Amino acid sequence: MAVLFANDRGWLLDSCSLINEGLERCFSVKKGFFRCRFNKHYYNLPRPRVADRGGSDALSGGGLLNTEAPERVHLKARKKRKRKRSDLNQGELDAEAFHEKFRLLVLEGSQPLIQAGHHCGYLTEALHTEPTKQPPGHVCQLAALCDMAKQLLPVEDADAVSVQAVKGHADLDSHLDLFSHLTENRYSSAREVTLMGEIYFLPPRSRFLLSDFTRLEPLVNSGEKFDLIVLDPPWENKSVKRSKRYGFLPSSQLKQLPVPVMSAAGCVVVTWVTNRPRHLRFVREELYPYWGVKLIAEWLWVKVTQTGEFVFPLDSPHKKPYEVLFLGRFCANSDSTTRPEECEIPDQRLIISIPSALHSQKPSLSAVLRPYIRHNARCLEMFARSLQPDWTSWGNEVIKFQHNSYFTTESMDSERDALTDSSDTNQQVDAGTADTAAQQ
Repeated sequence: MAVLFANDRGWLLDSCSLINEGLERCFSVKKGFFRCRFNKHYYNLPRPRVADRGGSDALSGGGLLNTEAPERVHLKARKKRKRKRSDLNQGELDAEAFHEKFRLLVLEGSQPLIQAGHHCGYLTEALHTEPTKQPPGHVCQLAALCDMAKQLLPVEDADAVSVQAVKGHADLDSHLDLFSHLTENRYSSAREVTLMGEIYFLPPRSRFLLSDFTRLEPLVNSGEKFDLIVLDPPWENKSVKRSKRYGFLPSSQLKQLPVPVMSAAGCVVVTWVTNRPRHLRFVREELYPYWGVKLIAEWLWVKVTQTGEFVFPLDSPHKKPYEVLFLGRFCANSDSTTRPEECEIPDQRLIISIPSALHSQKPSLSAVLRPYIRHNARCLEMFARSLQPDWTSWGNEVIKFQHNSYFTTESMDSERDALTDSSDTNQQVDAGTADTAAQQ
């Protein structure tokens, strides 16, 4: 179960189970049906992390986090003179004010959720084992391929068919143009596919566009209007510039994203934002008003270890154990932001989970947002690095975490599975045969 516990303060999530829900039944032309499991090692976080001024993270040497004395975690801080409040610049004062706004919510609101995690066994009281060594990650070249394709491929004609379906046959799927068309898995089960020589697992009824900021035409030209849009922008900051781990997008360019064009009336727009005051202020005062989105709620994703401790000291001056989500509704042509079949979005809620060791892998929001959107809502994730069942996803690394190297697989050999899957296998094979015949 992905949502382990919920109350009026928020939710406790098992992020790994959220990924696995869409991959319980995966089909391969060569292997038939099997199960996929995201590698749990990526969620092994037994101890809090230590953040240095450069923004890098590491596991601490052990012991509990002391939110009252963050200098115990950062040893160098003892040698430095404590700055007076009068020495803080405006950005630091804004950050302090924002933190004070949510500090009590995080402290008090997280406790019942964390206790529930202990009761159900998701969180443990103590771990004496060393952190599991992470398996080598897949070297993702998708962003570089997007840059190359941008120079070689023409801009898609607005009248051309913009959606193509995977077949699961390597020879047929090798001809798919992932950079100029929406690509989808139309089947009711997950699908193993070979794309650009690599194996990926696509969730059922998932759709994606692999492109960068300048090549969004296939998505816009599809004419689809979405009821939920989730964005995880690559925010500009000094740490990213130094590390060059991924490209960033200046705030001014975010305004040019065609969010209003793709939003249905009352569309819920959710944006992941860093804790930097200028980014928070930009979304609140510039981006959402420019898009015609009314800000309704501010939620926090609180990251904890396997023992339920905050991953960073709550009052650390360098890194906080939470990230911010701004939730709003598109209402450019209407005074009403909520349709009759939808619930009002509550303010100041917490999402508690163990974070992934993989850079910028956020938990899926599909389960917690379901009550606030209509039934059978059309959902879009922008700047995505993974896919979800029944969602459309876009980004220049959109299928990165669907690569087979992040998963383990197991056969489906029970009698019930065999009976259920035998008919589905025939449908899958028949569909593939029909597709092949249609192309000949």
